[in-house]
Amino acid sequence: MINFQVYIIFMLLLLVVSSFILSKLFYKSIYHSERMVISMVTGTSNGLVIGGMLGSIFQGDLFISTTLGISIGVIISSVSNWNLGVIFCIEGGAGGLMGGMMGAMLGEMLPFSESIILIQLFMLLAIGSLILYPALAHTSIVEPTLLSTRWLLKPLLFTFLVVSILLGGNWISEKTVYEHQPPHHHSKKSRGQE
Repeated sequence: MINFQVYIIFMLLLLVVSSFILSKLFYKSIYHSERMVISMVTGTSNGLVIGGMLGSIFQGDLFISTTLGISIGVIISSVSNWNLGVIFCIEGGAGGLMGGMMGAMLGEMLPFSESIILIQLFMLLAIGSLILYPALAHTSIVEPTLLSTRWLLKPLLFTFLVVSILLGGNWISEKTVYEHQPPHHHSKKSRGQE
């Protein structure tokens, strides 16, 4: 397994744990429709990441990449939405199924260097889906609250965190792409030799 794939697996595990913790923290302040949105967005984005990665690993074998993408997408998405309730766990699993299938097909169709870029975009979507927990929890509050300076600094800190995570992944992926490129042979053949 190459460094970029280990990085993606580590980030997915971190996303699942973060989603599990955030759903436990904001469970009482998020209502039914907000839970539905969160479970579908996190499930689909996690499924896209794992499906895209598996599609790029198993290029040439669409059946294996799709089957594994669907299975792991359902498991990861169900676990990350477990604290929201059984219905939302099922809905997140369905989103993981859909995302795993689409990600596997995209990872299969694109060259390895382009699938890395797509996986990074999917990872950005998955990290961004964690913002939905505090954002939708504050829309569910009946009493209007005055935003403090702490809430104004949070988007800047979150942007810095996401940019540093993506730059780290980009650094690892560039190293990986250079390792997988075949060496260029420049040989001149005479016209009579072919």
